Amino acid sequence: MKTRRDFIKISALGTAGIAVAASSFSYAKGSGLFTKDARQSLDDSDLQRTPTYCEVCFWKCAGWTYTNSTKEIVKILGNDEDPHCNGRLCPRGTGGVGMYNDKDRLKTPLIRVRKEDGKSTFREASWDEAFDFIATNLKKVGAEFGPESIALFNHGSSGHHMGHLLQAFGSTNIVAPSYAQCRGPREVGFTSTFGVGVGSPEPTDIRDTKCMVLIGSHIGENMHNGQVQEMSMAIDNGATIITIDPRFSTAASKSKFWLPIKPATDMALLLAWIHVIINEELYDKKYVEKYTYGFDLLKKHVENMTPEWAYGITTIKPDVIRKTAREMGNASPSVIVHPGRHATWYGDDTQRSRAIAILNALLGSWGRRGGFYFKEALHVPHYPTPAYPKPKWSWREAMNGKYPLAG
Repeated sequence: MKTRRDFIKISALGTAGIAVAASSFSYAKGSGLFTKDARQSLDDSDLQRTPTYCEVCFWKCAGWTYTNSTKEIVKILGNDEDPHCNGRLCPRGTGGVGMYNDKDRLKTPLIRVRKEDGKSTFREASWDEAFDFIATNLKKVGAEFGPESIALFNHGSSGHHMGHLLQAFGSTNIVAPSYAQCRGPREVGFTSTFGVGVGSPEPTDIRDTKCMVLIGSHIGENMHNGQVQEMSMAIDNGATIITIDPRFSTAASKSKFWLPIKPATDMALLLAWIHVIINEELYDKKYVEKYTYGFDLLKKHVENMTPEWAYGITTIKPDVIRKTAREMGNASPSVIVHPGRHATWYGDDTQRSRAIAILNALLGSWGRRGGFYFKEALHVPHYPTPAYPKPKWSWREAMNGKYPLAG
């Protein structure tokens, strides 16, 4: 395999993506989001409804799959009782019918083979052949190097099943690369500040907020379904939206303040906001006194980090920095400085996330209505399995104590 283009040709992912888009959103032909059968049966009386959830993104909205008498999926709708979607799926979720029916969707295992010209391609294989191929090679590697030499890079719910397989084989070297590429620095920053990470989806009470600050968070473009809906509600209720983004994003177009910051200078803006909020006594004094320590150290640290200092770094004018800081302070504690999602940017990402967390702490929004809520969950027991074999070593031991905060 020589190029990325060769991989796309081999896997048919390129044409699959085009086909999904065409099948899901062909409004010009008048087909809408449903198949012909679904449009003729919108009363659902002759359709079988089956609970499901969408995993096109991590939001995992609950929904209903509707099938006809021949077991064909004809439409997918959101579940009214799911707070992640409130009965409304985003275009990705409703496009699930097209994804399922796409002619390029993989339906059989593929085994890579090398042709006479040296290029790679895939051939179809039966499930029995594929499983034998996988088992034979896993056993071969395990026998020669030990099962710990096998690592799993996973993502999504299906990754849990693969993780079960790997642990049963004798390895605990399991990682989700998306964590480090996306929200890992944020989780470390918030854990260092509050003792717990943000988690997924973020527990932000956007519906009840009076002020929301979006710094590197593109709500309205990122398909985070529940948050998009709640942001619309917050705007209707008169909430102030402050967007920090070099470009005029969708969120910026709905904002009272748009701060077109110079890229890679977010830390300076955050520290200047902290300076203003402390020195103008806009912080939640009772909250800070009851729940925090190190306030005097923080005050000293930002003593010289004035809006004028930040202006020379960020290109955001001092009066704008002060106005936006006062908007946050006046809305406290019903204020959210959104932690963002894809938080891996410039190399100072964990410290930038810590600054966001500290700013939220000063405003008293952690655990408050209109700020960050504490999630509740039902714990479902795992399916019982035999005890996993104990690995001889893990990746943490191989690192000899380095990276103790690595998730």
